[in-house]
Amino acid sequence: MNKTHVRIHTSFRCRLRTVSLSGVLLCLFLLSACSGATTQSPTSTTASASPTPTVDRTLQNEGNAQLQTFQQWIALMQQYQGNITTYQQQYQSDQQALHSTTSDAAYKTALQTLHTHVEAIQIPAMKTESTFLFQKLQQDASTFGKQHTYHDAYNNTTYPLGYEYGPNGATSSVWLQGELSSAKSLTDYQQAVEDLNMEVTNFQAMVADFGDKTPHNQVHQTDIQLLQHYRYTNSNVVIVALAEQAARVYANGKLVKAFQVTTGQPDLPSPPGTWWVEGKKSPTEFKADVPQSSPEWYPPTPINYAMQFHSNGYFLHDSWWRSEYGPGTNFPHLDPGGTQFSIHGSHGCVNISKDNAAWLYGFVQLYTHILIY
Repeated sequence: MNKTHVRIHTSFRCRLRTVSLSGVLLCLFLLSACSGATTQSPTSTTASASPTPTVDRTLQNEGNAQLQTFQQWIALMQQYQGNITTYQQQYQSDQQALHSTTSDAAYKTALQTLHTHVEAIQIPAMKTESTFLFQKLQQDASTFGKQHTYHDAYNNTTYPLGYEYGPNGATSSVWLQGELSSAKSLTDYQQAVEDLNMEVTNFQAMVADFGDKTPHNQVHQTDIQLLQHYRYTNSNVVIVALAEQAARVYANGKLVKAFQVTTGQPDLPSPPGTWWVEGKKSPTEFKADVPQSSPEWYPPTPINYAMQFHSNGYFLHDSWWRSEYGPGTNFPHLDPGGTQFSIHGSHGCVNISKDNAAWLYGFVQLYTHILIY
């Protein structure tokens, strides 16, 4: 707050004049004539500054906090390559307005303008962040898929690996792209950013795991890192490693069981992410929600052990129609001991042998973490 400084300039000059004797006598005569009069000294006046208007300290603290918040939003937008020119100008204007006010009323008016600007930047900043993260994940998944492929001798087709994060998977209109398209409120964008960060984290773990030659039934470093990242070290967790087509089950950070699985085929990938057991059914029956003419159709299928991890119909369950699990079984292949429905990956579920599914069904409970990466 600016203070008004009042400076008083006093300058006195004494001038000595040489006067004539007659002049002195004249002065004495005049003084004597007035000897009976009362001599009154002039009144001395001193100029003083008016009290400087002050702004309530609580209001100032609120203003400083709001300025700091505004600057943090601007920094966030700048971090993700957003255009901050207008917001930076608003910040400077608001800062000047607060510092130049000299009354509570004026400060409140400036503070309200600042508050409006802080609210106005939030959704654009979150939208900028979410768009940046989405495009980065999309680009990274595409680059990985071009550099790492699987040539399927069964149908002489080459598939990109990591497709679970590609346009049919995490970045599809069904998942992240759809979430961003429908986002409207600040809460919507906050949730989208949280989901994007989760997928980015899991994608990076998948890339690291892809180059890990540790056997599938042993502890993997990426598992431990993810358990720590999500703070799952003190709970039961089922981890599905897409690059290995394997599941590892942890209790309080310790590996208790591992087995091979079959996840979703390239057109219908299993969704990477952090989920939990939403329900258990034993036995149950699965029915296709597409017409019989669709290539995705299957006849009503009895299931012995089903553990739902996403409400869109995603389960960990036994698949008695398969005889083989593990790497390559998520692509078209020949399964010597399986039925006609075993020649490709799942429709997005995690398929498990009957014995392993029975064990897992007894291990998991409602809300047990399911981590797919």
